[in-house]
Amino acid sequence: MLSKEEHIARLIFLYMQEMTDDAQEKELNEWRTASPRHEELFQRMVSHEYMGKSISRFMKTEKEEEREWQKLRQKVQSSRSVWKIKWSPYAAVIVLILSVGSVFYFSGNKEQTEIVSLIENGGQIPGSRAILILPDGRKIDLENEMLRSDLAQSDSLLLFSAKSLRYRDVDSSDTTEIFHTLEIPRGGEYLLTLSDGTVIFLNSESTLSFPVKFQGKERRVYLTGEAYFNVAKNTEHPFVVTAGELNVLVTGTTFGVRAYKDEKDIQTTLESGHVMVRVEGKSVKLVPNKQALFDKSTMGLEVRDVDVDLYLAWADGRLVYDNCPLEKILLDLGRWYNIEFFYSRDELRSYQFSLNMEKHEAFTEVLGLISKTGDIQFEIKDNMVIVK
Repeated sequence: MLSKEEHIARLIFLYMQEMTDDAQEKELNEWRTASPRHEELFQRMVSHEYMGKSISRFMKTEKEEEREWQKLRQKVQSSRSVWKIKWSPYAAVIVLILSVGSVFYFSGNKEQTEIVSLIENGGQIPGSRAILILPDGRKIDLENEMLRSDLAQSDSLLLFSAKSLRYRDVDSSDTTEIFHTLEIPRGGEYLLTLSDGTVIFLNSESTLSFPVKFQGKERRVYLTGEAYFNVAKNTEHPFVVTAGELNVLVTGTTFGVRAYKDEKDIQTTLESGHVMVRVEGKSVKLVPNKQALFDKSTMGLEVRDVDVDLYLAWADGRLVYDNCPLEKILLDLGRWYNIEFFYSRDELRSYQFSLNMEKHEAFTEVLGLISKTGDIQFEIKDNMVIVK
């Protein structure tokens, strides 16, 4: 039989598609009124901007939905159900419901306790954290309120809050570009506003070097890792992101760049405006919903159509995956929670899942959901999560 959570997930999905009958609507209403938390969960799910986009990737005709539901029922009734490679549309909805933190597939059991303990002892609770490196080599931990306060008093250009750093744009006769570097550790993220008004959201395990005040014709910054840019428009002074051999040129737009050293490619994903991507004598121009993919080993540069949510939703506090290899999902979770994963079998890396999850609270839930498929299990040893 279906679990209560799976049954409610199906009802919500049918409700959103205006496919519920009177009995189903009554049952859903009774569930909503049984608890304020149920109603809060329901409202968040039906109103969340990502819900529609996520569901659209799994939409089928009514007959196809019923066939998928029959398959799902058969799998749930089997002794070791396996949802591998392609999940049903209802499974996608279940993930979304789990992602808002109300339903726990394995709350209270030993595995969850071990994972929570792992985060508290070996990993860390994710949040806004960064190290600011000054020209003289000093490193300032921006989590330390006293250090932030001392630095703000000694440097009037800097404006701090608990989660962000902003640089003032002050007129000066000095034309020397002075660089600062912001390092974001594993388990961290940070919001930076440059002196020209450009806003940059830096993801975990990323580094950005930038001038305190831009001088000359270009506004150039240097990135390792991942960042989302909202560039202040200035046609006379193009904004340039340098990531290894790659250069991204813009005048004012929103886009993301993923350029981790341990990954084989560099991705530039455009949300709005236009950008020019250049590398080794090659260049491509992007329009919204396009991505430039640079292969570091072959030096190949290609443009492809993408769903920007799959690449930029992290900046809105969500991690979204569509038929994505487990290795990629756990790589992102490992960076975000500062936890290492070990695979007992290499083929586990390529198993594919579709997920849409809250970035700040879904670690235990997503591991529990994946392990519930019956095909993936997790074991905690010291500060390592073993995938088997």
